[in-house]
Amino acid sequence: MSIMIEVEIKVKISDPILIRKKFEDFNGVYKLSLQHEDTYFNMPKGLRNFKQTDEALRLRKSIEFDRVNKELAQKINYFITYKGKKIDKTTKTREEIEVKIDEIEDMKNLLKLLGFREVFTVIKERELYDFKFKNTRIEALIDYIPILEQYFVEVELITESYKSVDENKKLLFQFLENFGIKKQESVRLSYLELIVEKIMDE
Repeated sequence: MSIMIEVEIKVKISDPILIRKKFEDFNGVYKLSLQHEDTYFNMPKGLRNFKQTDEALRLRKSIEFDRVNKELAQKINYFITYKGKKIDKTTKTREEIEVKIDEIEDMKNLLKLLGFREVFTVIKERELYDFKFKNTRIEALIDYIPILEQYFVEVELITESYKSVDENKKLLFQFLENFGIKKQESVRLSYLELIVEKIMDE
């Protein structure tokens, strides 16, 4: 198992229907829809605090379905994911290790028995699109976060080398320009951080 670096850019959007049309006009291929149920954990008390170290440990229940063809069966997968601290000041680029698991409840109980503390569960409704841009395959997501009542676009590339991070960031920002999205619109906070921020402001 190798550590991958996820080069990820996220922006808020106000009109998902318009973005969907722009994706289709730019030859984006709709792949599938997803509902992600992401439960985050912090380290046991007395050990490092993920909030302070900008790390994340997540259990994910992923439900795949087709919003166009309702007759296609849903598919459910489970994952445990570790995300390292963000490595730049403009995007959400960070190291990531993701492992597919067979049973999420057993893993959740195991983490709790080891002292890991459940923090929060984030629900995401997502549409996945596939693009070919400058000889590179790019995945783009239109996300809706119900608790935030907000839509986002996420784009990402996976690399094994820190040397190619800047090149991949540049490529993703160039890609987003095709939809009227500018570099300064990049949101660096995770969905969990945005939710905590919203709760604290209320």
